Amino acid sequence: MLPGRELGTIAWILRCQAALALLVALIAGLLTGLEGAESAIIGGLTAFLPNAYFALRFARPTDGRTAKQILNRIYSGEAIKLALTAVLFFCALQIPNIKLIPLMAGFMMSLSVFWFALLKA
Repeated sequence: MLPGRELGTIAWILRCQAALALLVALIAGLLTGLEGAESAIIGGLTAFLPNAYFALRFARPTDGRTAKQILNRIYSGEAIKLALTAVLFFCALQIPNIKLIPLMAGFMMSLSVFWFALLKA
């Protein structure tokens, strides 16, 4: 299991992603109405859910595993995360009346949390 500090950082990143997605949805809702808010929150979830999956996969215990096994688990987790992101985007784009700009704003702002994560470390 990861030491408490690393788990705290992972939880902080996920909380920040969720909060930023909600903030973008609020702003989009004020600017473009309910459809814009829904589009932004869907975009935020498209970034948040795959990252939450990867974080949970990464936080599992690695006792007794070789470095190669751990690295393979990280690679497979990242591949699944990317595939999940693609599937979520495909599903999001099937929603009637989805607004592309708020969708992408929610997605990109949620991912921007990683740029600032190093400031906390």
